[in-house]
Amino acid sequence: MIRCVIIDDEDNSREDLRMLIERFFKDRLAVVGLCESVEDGVRRINATLPDVVFLDINMPREDGFKLFEKFDEINFDVVFTTAYAEHAIEAIKHAAFDYLIKPVAPKAVELFLSRYEQKSLQKATNKKINLLLTQLQQGHDKNVLVSLPDKNEFRVVDAREIIYCKADINYTKIFLSDGKNVHVSKTLGIVEEILDYPFFFRCHKSFLVNMNHIDSYNKVERLIRMKNGDTIYLADRRVEEFINIFGSRN
Repeated sequence: MIRCVIIDDEDNSREDLRMLIERFFKDRLAVVGLCESVEDGVRRINATLPDVVFLDINMPREDGFKLFEKFDEINFDVVFTTAYAEHAIEAIKHAAFDYLIKPVAPKAVELFLSRYEQKSLQKATNKKINLLLTQLQQGHDKNVLVSLPDKNEFRVVDAREIIYCKADINYTKIFLSDGKNVHVSKTLGIVEEILDYPFFFRCHKSFLVNMNHIDSYNKVERLIRMKNGDTIYLADRRVEEFINIFGSRN
């Protein structure tokens, strides 16, 4: 049984999520606390030691992110809840946190539980939080750090240092400018969603390239040569879009 605390300043939102959990997920989730503020949430978390905290972002006295300042170490998973698809959602997504858009639907909770139950509690939670807070403070466009699942931990890398990504069945191999690579336990499609920056281009079903690391393009053979010397084939259906983007950058 996954023990959870709900922190939300709106009575209706707290009760709606509690009732949803008790109606559809009572055999998997147990609500051990309902809190209306960060301050109240801290007391309840310390008292009940939950596995998961459903945390509202937009609260009048202290927003949800202030919760992290109250703990030296975070020993619970965090699922953000918000009614607003604002820039914070992008930072949350890039820092590899889960989030739910209000009003919360049973399907969204089901998807979260499926992800949660397929993994053990992450040991890199504090690193993820630091990354998230940095992104929020500096602005999504100014910070290109991303958190990528690497075996039993998360690797934080600068997206600008990624040369390209290669699909490997249900995994993705990421090649970095320092010559190292990261084997990520996510499909290339999911990695593409994480690397949601304009300088990445899906040139082939098996490859995602960083346009800033392209050395040249052979139009006859349709081969992209990266600055590390690797060559990547450009799919026919992506030629026109690639030429338009690559040509405008040179």
